[in-house]
Amino acid sequence: MTEQSKTRPARRRALATVLAVVVATAGGVLAAQPASAAPNTFYVDSVNGSDAAAGTSASTAWKSLAPVNAHTFTAGDSILLARGGTWTGQLSPQGSGTASAPVTISAYGTGALPHLSGATLATGGTVQLQNQSWWTIQNLDVSNNSGVDNFGDPTAGTPRSGILVRNTVANTTQRGIVIRGNVVSDVNGCFNCTDIDAHDNGGIVVDTTQLGASFDGVLVENNSVHDVGRTGIVVWDASYFTTDMTVIVQSALTSNVRIRGNTVVNPDSDGILAFGTDGAVMEYNVVRGAGQRTITDTTKMPASAGLWPTRGMNTLMQFNEVSGTRTHFTDGQGFDVDMGSKNTRVQYNYSHDNEGGFILLMGGYSSDVVVRDNLSVNDGWGGQKGIFTFSWGVPGPVKIYNNTVYIPTGSSAKPIYCDGDAGACASSTPGQWSFVNNIIDNHGTGDYSYPGMGTNATFSSNVFSGNHPASEPADPTKLTSDPLFVAPGTTGNGFGVADAYKLRSTSPAISNGQVIATNGLRDFFGNALSNTAAPTCGFYEAAPPAVAPALFDPANDWSISTARSANIMLDTTAPTSNMAGDASRIKRSDDQPGWVRWDATPGKTVTLSTYYFNQGPGAFTIVALDGSGNATIVPFTATAATSTTNGWAKRTITSSALPAGTRAVEVRFGLVSSWGVQIGDITVG
Repeated sequence: MTEQSKTRPARRRALATVLAVVVATAGGVLAAQPASAAPNTFYVDSVNGSDAAAGTSASTAWKSLAPVNAHTFTAGDSILLARGGTWTGQLSPQGSGTASAPVTISAYGTGALPHLSGATLATGGTVQLQNQSWWTIQNLDVSNNSGVDNFGDPTAGTPRSGILVRNTVANTTQRGIVIRGNVVSDVNGCFNCTDIDAHDNGGIVVDTTQLGASFDGVLVENNSVHDVGRTGIVVWDASYFTTDMTVIVQSALTSNVRIRGNTVVNPDSDGILAFGTDGAVMEYNVVRGAGQRTITDTTKMPASAGLWPTRGMNTLMQFNEVSGTRTHFTDGQGFDVDMGSKNTRVQYNYSHDNEGGFILLMGGYSSDVVVRDNLSVNDGWGGQKGIFTFSWGVPGPVKIYNNTVYIPTGSSAKPIYCDGDAGACASSTPGQWSFVNNIIDNHGTGDYSYPGMGTNATFSSNVFSGNHPASEPADPTKLTSDPLFVAPGTTGNGFGVADAYKLRSTSPAISNGQVIATNGLRDFFGNALSNTAAPTCGFYEAAPPAVAPALFDPANDWSISTARSANIMLDTTAPTSNMAGDASRIKRSDDQPGWVRWDATPGKTVTLSTYYFNQGPGAFTIVALDGSGNATIVPFTATAATSTTNGWAKRTITSSALPAGTRAVEVRFGLVSSWGVQIGDITVG
C-alpha cells in the first residue's frame, strides 16, 4: 500500500503516538487469576425490562444500558441482551474476568440479534471496553452511524467504531479478548481522522493508545462486517519499536492474535489489518469489495488492500478469499505484506478480481516472505499494478513458489511488476528473491517489470503459457505449453472455484517442478507434498506421495519453524563434539523462558535431539496449540543421557501423539541457564 509522492509511491503510515517497549508473553498457557465470588447472569430487555429491577433473571431484566454501564462485573459474569431488542447509546460495562472465567456479553431468547446503535455518540465504539481483560463479546448486531458526514474530506472526521476494545494504560498488557459471531454494519468512521491514524477505526477495532500498552490473546472470529469506514477489522498496536521506527522490537508487540472465519464486505478502505503483532494468524476470512471510497488528498494515505499485516513478525495468512479490492490512487491488491513485516507466510489463499493484483510485497525494513500454493484469477485487471507487485525494493529473501495464476483474454494485468522509480527497481537495490514452480497462464496483454531484472532474482521451473511478452523472465527450465486446467476461465466466489484450476492428467506441469524441501508439506487442497520427488507446478499437486513425509527441521535457519520468541537464536559456536556432531542448534540469548513453534496436525509425534550441561529433560515443555491458541501440555519420554564431551550429554525426547484440534506445536525452554540446554534437529511426523 503506497502513498503517492513526487518521485515514487511510498507507504509511510502516520503514527498517532510514538510508543516504547512492552513485554508480551509468548503463545500458550496463561495462569488463571484467583477465584472470586460466584458468577452472576444479568439480563437486559429493551421492551419488558425495568432499570429499577434486579437484572438477575429474565423476569427482572434491566431495560436500558445505563445500569449495565454502572456495574462492575467480575469473573464468570454474563450480560445477556434480549433478542429482538434495540438500544441506542454506548454499551461500556466495567470490570474484568479471569483466564478460567471470562465475562461474557451475549444474547438470550429468540428472534433477531439484539441491536445496539451508536447513532448518538460523538466518537468511540458502540460497544466499548477500556483497560479490561478476559471478555467475550458475541451474538450482537452493532451499528454506529451519526448521520452526518464524517469521512474527513477536507476537514478531519472523528473516529467511530462498532466494537472497540482499547488499552490506554502505559506499559500494561490486557489479555483474553474474544469477539465472535457478531454483525457489525453501517459505521461512518472517518477516512481522515483527528487524533488517531485513520486505519484505527471502523467495524471491529482492538487497539492501544499509550506508551507500551499491549494485548496478549485476541481472537476475532466468525463475525460479519459490512459497509463500514474506514477499516473492516483491525488489531492495532503501534508500540512495535523503541527509538528507531525501522527496527521491530518483538517483545513490544501484541501477541497471540487470531483473526479467522470473518466476512468483511464493502469497507471504505482496508478489509482486515494486523498492525504491530507477533505471531498473528489470519485465516478462513472472506473479504469482498475493499477500497470502496477514498480521499483525494494523497497525504491522507488513499490506498487500500484486502488483508494485510505491517510492523510485525511471524504473521501467517492462509485459507482466505479476497476479491474486488479497488485501486484509486494506488495499491488495490487483495493481499499485502507491508513495511516492517518480518517472517511472513502467505499460503493457500484464493484471490480474484482485485483491481490492483494478488499481492503487494513491500521493502522498507521488511524481510523473509514466503508466498506459496495460492490461486489468483483475473487479478490486476486495472493494469496499473501487477499480480505480484514489489514496492520499495524487495523484502528479501522472498520465496514465491507453487502458485497458480490465470490472466484472462482482454486483461492488461502485469504478471510481475516493480512499483517505484528506477532506483527502487535497479539490480543493486532489492534483496534476493526466487520465483519457482509457478504457473502463469497469461492470455492478457501485460508485460513484466521486476526488481533486479534477473540480477537478484532466480526463476526456475515455472510454466509461462499463453501470451509471451518480450519481457517474460528467462527461466532456463520453464515450460511454455498449455498447463491444461480442468476448466480455465472459471471465476466467482467460493473456494469451489479452485477445482477448475486443477490439472488434467495429461498436463505437462505434473512432476515437472523443482524440489523444494521446505514446502509446507501440503498443497492448496491438502494433498501431501514430497520433499524428495519433483513436484507438480502450481498450487495443485497431481501426483502426491503415497506416504506423507514428516516435517524435519535441522535447526540451521528459520525457514521451517513458523515463529519464535525474541530471545531464541541459533548457536553454531560451541564445539560440535559437545553436541554429538550437530553443527547448529537452537538456544536462548538469556535465561528467560523462550519458545519455538512449528505447524503440526493431530496424531503426529514430536522428536527432539536435545543437549544438556548439568540439566535434565524437565528444561523443556512440549505444547500443542489449537486454532484458537489454546494450549495443551503434551507428555513426552526421554532417553537416558549419552555423554558427549566437556560435561555435555545428549537425550532424545519423543512426545505422545498430539491431541485432536492441534494446529501447531511449541517447544518451550524453562527457567534454566541459557547456554546449558539446546535443541538440535526436530521431527514432527
